[in-house]
Amino acid sequence: MTEEKQIIAVLGASNIGGTLGRKWHAAGHTVAFGVSDPQGKNAQAIRADLGNAVSIGTTTEVLRTNPNVVLIATPPTAVSEIVSANAAHLNGRTIIDATNRIGEAVLYDQQLFQRYVPKAHIFRAFNTLGWENFVNPLFDGVQADLFFCGAPARRAAVDALIRGIGLNPIYLGDVDQAELLDGITKLWFTLALKQGKGRHLAFKVLTDQA
Repeated sequence: MTEEKQIIAVLGASNIGGTLGRKWHAAGHTVAFGVSDPQGKNAQAIRADLGNAVSIGTTTEVLRTNPNVVLIATPPTAVSEIVSANAAHLNGRTIIDATNRIGEAVLYDQQLFQRYVPKAHIFRAFNTLGWENFVNPLFDGVQADLFFCGAPARRAAVDALIRGIGLNPIYLGDVDQAELLDGITKLWFTLALKQGKGRHLAFKVLTDQA
């Protein structure tokens, strides 16, 4: 079966957004980057790599192009303003929230999305691993797993986007499993940073069941 190509708005062009957007573009998806400063260093780096093959604009400009999928990979402090200010363009879309509210008890603000975009299909993905693992998802030839959760109706599309990065998707259920998923994020930070095992660290589910 041929993979369906998506029109993707990547909000944020730093390590996570820049890495995922570049890989999705290479896989044949239509990618546009929405950034706070279209002339900033991250935007300039993408232009240097991809030229005019992708568009770069403000968040609102990119969301007005009616993308199928929206990846939020901005600083977490910007998420509330982005969602509230662009609710009309986000409602009904497939939204992947890759941000983590580090230092807070809860890493994900589910009520924000429920309030402003109740018809959107929300996912939590790409938030449990450091960006280095998106650049290189293989460990001695073994493919790393990526845990994610979100709306069952749009699961197949997000599953395919995860595979397009080179990761093996592990679905945990609807977005109400975000707290479980975010526990994996905290585990990654503990192992990679607090215990000094390094940022190129990922997880693999092993089972003898088919």
